[in-house]
Amino acid sequence: MIYELKIEDDVPKTVNSFLKQLLESGKVDAVLAMQETPSGKSAFPTMISDPEKLNTNVFAPLLPVSTGAMVSRLTKIKGSDKPLAVVLRACEIRALTELLKLKQADLENIVLIGVDCPGTFPMKTYSNYPGDDDPTEVVLKGESEENMRTACLNCKDPVPETADMIIGIFGADTDKAILLDTRTENGQELVSDMKLSEVATEEDREKAVLEIRNKRDEARKAFIDEHSDIAGVDKLLEFFDTCVNCHNCMKACPICYCRECLFESDVFDVEASKYMAKAKSKGAYKTPTDSLLFHVTRFNHMILSCVECGLCEQACPSDIPLMDIITAIAENAQAEFEYLPGRDPEEEMPMIVYREDEFLDVGEK
Repeated sequence: MIYELKIEDDVPKTVNSFLKQLLESGKVDAVLAMQETPSGKSAFPTMISDPEKLNTNVFAPLLPVSTGAMVSRLTKIKGSDKPLAVVLRACEIRALTELLKLKQADLENIVLIGVDCPGTFPMKTYSNYPGDDDPTEVVLKGESEENMRTACLNCKDPVPETADMIIGIFGADTDKAILLDTRTENGQELVSDMKLSEVATEEDREKAVLEIRNKRDEARKAFIDEHSDIAGVDKLLEFFDTCVNCHNCMKACPICYCRECLFESDVFDVEASKYMAKAKSKGAYKTPTDSLLFHVTRFNHMILSCVECGLCEQACPSDIPLMDIITAIAENAQAEFEYLPGRDPEEEMPMIVYREDEFLDVGEK
């Protein structure tokens, strides 16, 4: 069922008021949502148990970390003992769904609240937003594309699907109300004691969601076509020419979860004589070594589950535009298996499930 949440001052405060009611009801023990830091220059997923300390801004246009990865960190050893409401964007829910399939998270006592995502800015842009405008207000008005992260401009789907309830702005008159779509019995039960007005028709919502999905599809196709020339070893070497082998992209990725990474082990530690031998044979030998091997291996490891959140690109100290290449690789690899990561918790993950009838014809197309 879809309800209206009447605007109280502005959209963020309206959502905060709803989450406060949820917390005060006692039906959840805490809320994990984006909350601004005291400076107001950033916001991070914050677990709040005291309703008076709840000051969330779930539409703050930045993504410092994946809340889906935070849920994994909180629950992969043992599920939550008490009900916890978690507010996530669409890409964060998709990442969490993939982590569930990899046995890296547990949704016991977890209430998933999805939010429509109008997009996010790089952290530096958000922290130093020019002028007196509030970046959240700007993004909610749809006036922010020039500042948007590449991943958000080409997002596969900014509308969450797999959640107990969804807080929606698409199709809503945000000067008057936003939408609350309860998707599961659990979600419906959580709001059963609240006095909410049911929306008479869902047509405006459905139309707006279709329009934004079509717009993102077109932008995505154009973006992939524009960067289709990044192929072959020489082009890849040029693309990653400024990589410093810091592995920040791997550490920021919500899908990379290995306790020990091959590239951070001692596998590549060799004695000086072997480096000297390579330098002798080639005439010159660049260090740090194996940066291209690292990226190609990482793509091979996580690309089928890549939700294209863009956190890898944001974490790069050399500002390598990683989405220029990851978007196309993910699109092609996932299409081969007809797999969309995070779409359905019950959908089996390729490369984990063996099928006898897959890829019977081998060779170049």
